[in-house]
Amino acid sequence: MKPIETVLIDADITAVQVCMSAEVETEWHDDIWTLHSDFKDVKRDFKEAIDAIIDMTGAAKAELVFTDTENFRKSVYPPYKSNRKNSRKPMHLHRVRKWAFDNWECHQWPGLEGDDILGIIGTGDDSTGIYSIDKDMATLPANLWSNDERFFYPQAERVADWYWMMQTLTGDPTDGYPGCPGIGKKRAADMLGEPGERSLDDLWDQVVRIYESKDLTQDDALAQARCARILRNTDFEEGEIKLWTPTTTS
Repeated sequence: MKPIETVLIDADITAVQVCMSAEVETEWHDDIWTLHSDFKDVKRDFKEAIDAIIDMTGAAKAELVFTDTENFRKSVYPPYKSNRKNSRKPMHLHRVRKWAFDNWECHQWPGLEGDDILGIIGTGDDSTGIYSIDKDMATLPANLWSNDERFFYPQAERVADWYWMMQTLTGDPTDGYPGCPGIGKKRAADMLGEPGERSLDDLWDQVVRIYESKDLTQDDALAQARCARILRNTDFEEGEIKLWTPTTTS
């Protein structure tokens, strides 16, 4: 594998971690508490975190990726991430994003999550590696960072497709899409076989059969697959999203 020149950093995660750790709880009196945060600390800690990732990965440079305020998956499956709309974001989150754009090469594209930008830029480019602790990165055929082994490894396309179909079956409660009812990780793995063993067409046919066994349709499975699919370079052309469409019909 050739050396990684550019590390794409999931800066959404880094920004949230840094902003949350900078918040300080203060008790005043009679059970009155406040939160405060010093933006100078946030900037310092964010820069140190980015520098540490560059040093650790050995990349020549970094590009930071952020999620847009709009999300195309809501047009695919309207409840997508609706479970997060009332959650509190840490202090300075928007401010540190703006500061990052002034100090690094950053990407935030209309309608896309940061994961999608990582996938679009990071697939089909041997000189680029993706740094993220998000488990969804396993669905990408790209150079992925292993926190355990501390190196980039190339994820094979068939293996990436297996993880994607697994996610299509099991859903993701954090992201608010359910997958196929009653199908957990162990059962899904048993039904799909070993990672990399089967073609995407075979995996998809199996997924559709599983959905139909639950009195659901191929369209139901397709909506979940489109939620689960992190976009790749083949899914984005001239600024337009090309929603994945199966080549086989069960």
